[in-house]
Amino acid sequence: MSSDILFVSNESGKAIFLTSRDVLLKSFCSLSNTCSSQDSCRSCDLINAAKSYLVGTRSNLNIKSLDGELSAGIGEYKIGKNVLLKVMGLGSCIGVILSDVSTGICGIAHVLLPGASDNGETKYAETAIEKMFEDMVKMGARKNRITAKFAGGAQVFKHMSLDILKVGNRNAISVEETLIKKNIPILAKDVGGEVGRSVIFNPVDGSMIVKPTKGEVLWL
Repeated sequence: MSSDILFVSNESGKAIFLTSRDVLLKSFCSLSNTCSSQDSCRSCDLINAAKSYLVGTRSNLNIKSLDGELSAGIGEYKIGKNVLLKVMGLGSCIGVILSDVSTGICGIAHVLLPGASDNGETKYAETAIEKMFEDMVKMGARKNRITAKFAGGAQVFKHMSLDILKVGNRNAISVEETLIKKNIPILAKDVGGEVGRSVIFNPVDGSMIVKPTKGEVLWL
């Protein structure tokens, strides 16, 4: 079997497994904060179900296969359908997710700066969100079903008091104001603080997974 991304869930938890040739390579699990194995998964109902799926055996757990993954670099946005979305290493930047769960169409932007661009640069919050929204609608997403989640905006220079250096907070404000202006419901956010984050989005259930450089993983 070729590389695959699986989403497995039951009443106690849910996990995303990255696989290759029937081998589980990496996992993102909602139970990781209470699991003794954490990222060194060995055996549990979720893992066993994923392994069974990979070898063609049925499982009584809910298993969905995703069609790959997309990662947005600084100042970029990526959109797709039924794909895992990622932005890694966010400091003062914001990872903005727009999704229409009913169609599986979703997008993620790696916002660097607040405000809008005069020449269409998508490193700016307002420009990135507007362009991503338009492209998702062209792809088949329904305007009235698109919702938002976002994370990031840390105060990287925590000992600096100048407002111009507090770009993380300004980014978060700009993202939120843009979403409100476009009447896009905000379902979840995790912003501020002094630690970086990576953000992963699962289109199957609309989960935003936030992995801080320190602290517990959040499923929002």
